[in-house]
Amino acid sequence: MSEGDFVFTVGTKGEPTSPPDRGRVLGVYQVSSLEVNTQDYVGQIGEVDVVERVASKFPFALYPIAAWEITAAANVFSAIAGPLTGAHHLQAQSTVVELDADTGAALLALERRPVALAEPTTLLGRGLVAQKNSKLTPKHEGEFSGRFGEHDIWYVYALALRDQRGRDLAFKIGYASDPAARLAAHNAPMASKVIGLTWQLALKQPTSSEDDARLVEQALLAHLARQKLPSNGEIFAGPSESAILSAIAVILLPS
Repeated sequence: MSEGDFVFTVGTKGEPTSPPDRGRVLGVYQVSSLEVNTQDYVGQIGEVDVVERVASKFPFALYPIAAWEITAAANVFSAIAGPLTGAHHLQAQSTVVELDADTGAALLALERRPVALAEPTTLLGRGLVAQKNSKLTPKHEGEFSGRFGEHDIWYVYALALRDQRGRDLAFKIGYASDPAARLAAHNAPMASKVIGLTWQLALKQPTSSEDDARLVEQALLAHLARQKLPSNGEIFAGPSESAILSAIAVILLPS
């Protein structure tokens, strides 16, 4: 598959699909190239035990650009596409079966309604999804062309002050929508060629909103509080880059 492709979900002929939905085209979603951790979605409103079972069985999934429920009454798959072979039925339980263009067009013509996408419950998951949404471009498919709004991505960043040998002397922690601009602003007043020191971007972690970025930044600042400089509460001397990366991983994926 490639980003923007449509995938249809079809009810099985028997269990576990409920009798009214068996053999019917039930939904369709448009896939992106972003692989998400399904554990990031546990805790959503709904049947938590079902979500947990699915997450344990399928730990990774492709993030959907959009999803729809098929509302057409005449949605029996075999009546639209013709009967599939036994091999196709078996394959469709564990992988995606590619359909021919005519069948795809017939399925795309079915009436449908948009379904709201679930959001990740972790800061890490929300940040990755927000970053992906900001880069998505519509794939033109007639009247079902996707339309995506602008998304402001906020990052928690760490700048490393390094000498000419590449040694880390200090770290600056902050958040911004454009960490590269913040890096340039910190380097601008420094005569790097004279003093042999320069700020470099060591960490750029996307978040889903300015509030999330501020939350992660404050948690990281609190974690490193003992090593901050008295003159500047956002600059730290002593921690290693790996220690900062480990700290932010714990913040983003709480146990």
